[in-house]
Amino acid sequence: RDVLGSRGLGDVYKRQKILSKLSVIACLCWATLASCESPDYETGRTAQVNGLMSVTIQIPGNPSKFAATKTGPYEENEEIIVKVPTTDETPLDLTRLICMVNVEHNCYVTPAVGGEMDFTNPYPITVVDALGNKHHNTIRVVPTPPKTKYAKLWEKNAALLNMSSNTTGLAFYQNYLGIQEYNAPIKLYDRNSGEFVKEIPAASTFMMRARTDDAGHLITNRENVYGAGFMVYYYSEETQEHINLLNWTADAGCPDDLGYNMSVKGDVTKGVAYIYGMCPHNMEIYYWKLEDGQLVTPDAKPNVLRYGPAGGDWTSAPMIQRATLEDDSKHYIAYNRYSGATGDDAAYKAKFSMFTPAYEITSLNQDNHEYRILGFNVFNIENETYLALNDQQADTWSGGVSTLSVYDITDPSKMELGPDDAGYDKFCLFRGEWSPYATSYNSWGDLTTAIVPTDTGYDIYIATCVIGGDTSQTTIRMYKMTWYRQ
Repeated sequence: RDVLGSRGLGDVYKRQKILSKLSVIACLCWATLASCESPDYETGRTAQVNGLMSVTIQIPGNPSKFAATKTGPYEENEEIIVKVPTTDETPLDLTRLICMVNVEHNCYVTPAVGGEMDFTNPYPITVVDALGNKHHNTIRVVPTPPKTKYAKLWEKNAALLNMSSNTTGLAFYQNYLGIQEYNAPIKLYDRNSGEFVKEIPAASTFMMRARTDDAGHLITNRENVYGAGFMVYYYSEETQEHINLLNWTADAGCPDDLGYNMSVKGDVTKGVAYIYGMCPHNMEIYYWKLEDGQLVTPDAKPNVLRYGPAGGDWTSAPMIQRATLEDDSKHYIAYNRYSGATGDDAAYKAKFSMFTPAYEITSLNQDNHEYRILGFNVFNIENETYLALNDQQADTWSGGVSTLSVYDITDPSKMELGPDDAGYDKFCLFRGEWSPYATSYNSWGDLTTAIVPTDTGYDIYIATCVIGGDTSQTTIRMYKMTWYRQ
């Protein structure tokens, strides 16, 4: 009886062990079957039904790849746009492009893409997803010029323009380039060819600068020399007369040589506008406010900004530009502290800066320009801001060559970049060739811009002037910057 009891107990243990194994196998089978269910939304597993996720185009022989303006997933029948660079010199060949697509796992393109393809017309593409659904889109390649391009339209010295060497003021007026010859009439030239068109009599004697306000009025100013006083006029097309806006007489305390430089902001005939006047040998900026063509600031009591950050008197009248008509507008300024003996002294090198009413200052890295700055203009194209700069070298004889540069200062912090810094090519967009050598004891020159809308963006005309010792050295140049909407 004892032997039989022991054997029966062993059988029970064996049966329990077998049942345990069968239970484990059953659990594993159940788990396997459960994992095969599709889709299992509770565990986040879904079939790949988005299909096409991205498109890239490549030019044969060019390692660069150009992605679509938008990544997937795409809506049914949505057009996918890929912008690919083109230039006048090397136009894009739409018939020979390589297309690469990225689709979700378990999805495929039919018919397959590969090799060189023709994108003269939008290319239809079909993607089959993991559940067998078909998704339809088209791919359109858009030949896209570079954001900006530059061309020099013409260059003439004062002799060819039939002017003296003192071409002190440049302004785009209507479709012309207006040149205020010092103490002489204003001459108008075709801006595209440089051919003389007509002249406008000067408003008075000792007329120095020419500008246009935001409404396109021609503005000129008289320099306070020999007690002439600082006077500002706008030219009325209606009456063909110069109408006086401001008259600060020498007897009323006008500083000597005020009017060496001048700028305006706003429409001087209506609404709010500002007139700025500058002179050499101090650190002060004078300005007047106008409302509806009348001075709010008295002639002889201008507002005065003292620009202490210059560190000392400027030797030629600075260039100043108000950014907006708002009371808290920032300003742009460029000044020279050069005199004939300081052409190699870094402490006296010209400086371009932007400053706020609280004198928070952002300056252009001085490695970006030559020793002197002759003129500048900051202009806005849609949501972007650009700086055009006319600078000149300075040797022992107060002479040197000059050039035009264009910078993208939409992000002002980039003004601190130098030529060796990363991203400089996106900041310094253009630097022209050198002008003929010019001796310039007064560091006189100018720069002006005109913005003309086009079907694809804007044409920006940029005129520069360097004033030399004679008519062969004084040079006017006309450039055109073309801005393409991307």
